[in-house]
Amino acid sequence: MKVLISPLKAQSMVNQALLVKRLLNENTIDAEIKSYIGINDVVNPENTHFIWMTLAAVDFLIDITPSYFLTRKSRVVYVTIEGYPIPVTFKDTNIPKIEFIANSEFTKKCLERAKLKVKDVVHHAVDASIVEKNKDYFERVRQAIKSAYKNRVLFLYVGRHDPRKGLEYLAQAVKILNETHKDKYVLLLHTNESARELFQESNTLIIGKFGSRTYEQVMSLYYAADYIVFPSVCEGFGLPVLEANAVGRPVIHCWFEPLSEFSSKEFNFVFNYAEVQYVKNMWRQYWIFHVYDPTWLADMMKYAIDVYLNSKEEYQEYCEKAKEHAANWDYHKVYPKLLKHLGIHVVSTNV
Repeated sequence: MKVLISPLKAQSMVNQALLVKRLLNENTIDAEIKSYIGINDVVNPENTHFIWMTLAAVDFLIDITPSYFLTRKSRVVYVTIEGYPIPVTFKDTNIPKIEFIANSEFTKKCLERAKLKVKDVVHHAVDASIVEKNKDYFERVRQAIKSAYKNRVLFLYVGRHDPRKGLEYLAQAVKILNETHKDKYVLLLHTNESARELFQESNTLIIGKFGSRTYEQVMSLYYAADYIVFPSVCEGFGLPVLEANAVGRPVIHCWFEPLSEFSSKEFNFVFNYAEVQYVKNMWRQYWIFHVYDPTWLADMMKYAIDVYLNSKEEYQEYCEKAKEHAANWDYHKVYPKLLKHLGIHVVSTNV
């Protein structure tokens, strides 16, 4: 038995493919991650199972259809989407014949709205034991970063600079917050260099290009921060929220689907959106933007600063609850459900 996994060339999806591969390897099942599964891979008798992990947009899906329909073996197409796919783009293709597995209930609703078939929902996952596995390294990173900024509260943003991610909202929130709290916090951003023009304040710093660090290095940054700020307005899942919680860090974010499927108001610092807007993403889809007032983000960051500086026990309780909650999305618990669709039954653990 050999499983081929072909993930979208996006860091979050590649990391999920690595977790699936790890689960398979832990159960003594051979697995390989490939950038593309071609006809030769499908007809090779050594390859018995196939997983595509991609965006449910026509230009991504059309590339997989020849191999997908050629194989009669076990196969799964696991997808995300940030909005409403434009149905006309699927006309005269075999894409509507594919049975998809969605990465969120939100993705499922969006696909079904476009008359695509969804047979199950399987959330993304985390490695709940990553802190324990890298404890010394994570602690060194945290001590180095915290010592550099003394008694300031440390916020961190991890993600690309594109319209969905809401960096313009965060930049406005920083300006509002700096009117009263500039000397109380620092915002670090692991993002694209193009975001530098938005963040000129002295207490903001871009610390590296998004996608340039390993999974463990990014997780160590989450661990080093006091809070993760996630200003996004549009997601197919929103993995940074779950990853930050997995290392015991509360997240500040707007409360919308699909984040509300796995986040919690009990320990994360959340606020509502004002309206929904449909924004055309070329000819692929209409992104679903959850628009909010940047003042609300600034107010929640202000509240988070106050909790950290003046209610340390409350802050620690939030951290512990976040980590405990995120353990429910450990890959040992989540991805056996995905593999069952391939007819593969692996040992699940209670992490």
